[in-house]
Amino acid sequence: MPTHSAQRDPRLFPPLRHARFYHLTVLRRALEATLPHIAARPGATVVDLGCGNTPYRPLFAPFGTRYVGVDLPGNPQADLFFDANGRAPLPDASADVVVSTQVLEHVSSPEAYLRECVRLLRPGGALILSTHGYWMFHPDPTDFWRWTSSGLRRIIEEQGLQVVQWQGVMGLLPTSLQLLQDSVLRALPFLVRQPFILLMQALIALGDQVQGARGRAADACVFVVVATQPPATTMGDAR
Repeated sequence: MPTHSAQRDPRLFPPLRHARFYHLTVLRRALEATLPHIAARPGATVVDLGCGNTPYRPLFAPFGTRYVGVDLPGNPQADLFFDANGRAPLPDASADVVVSTQVLEHVSSPEAYLRECVRLLRPGGALILSTHGYWMFHPDPTDFWRWTSSGLRRIIEEQGLQVVQWQGVMGLLPTSLQLLQDSVLRALPFLVRQPFILLMQALIALGDQVQGARGRAADACVFVVVATQPPATTMGDAR
């Protein structure tokens, strides 16, 4: 069984000198804001669909969840592997929560991937999904898509899910500053890089206060969404 140490994982708790300190910090906080949907389901089965190196697994541990990481064959951190058709080897309606963190932009068919999320969810279950709005090309191993807020909401709702929580992480100004930093960093002399990172991260944090939550909900570096599977209907409900 793969293990993951929660000891100050730099993806969750980056040091101040990290070139993505602000980005990773506010992304973690946005994901933490979705955790009540897991806390409301004690002992939930959480399927991390495209788990990578399972950076966010420690966030779920305090809730006594049964965590199942699914990824491409060969990933030693995964519990299970996708088959050739992109399906997880799990039964229908076997997950209380499906987690998808920065995966949707990498899959060849977002619709097929979201259908797999829906297949796995039990009635009333929740999808916790984060994906990029504005960001640089980053193949892992592929990178196909970027999302507008309305486009992402539409493709999720087209699969029969109801969006119940929506957050934007880093608005246009801080994202532009982050991309500027990343584009010039390697061209700088080594001794200048760390002071430059510290300056830029401070400017990014300041810039993120300009747009505000409403602006970030429309234009963001990353969107963090919670969408729920409708509860099962009974014959009485149908009448």
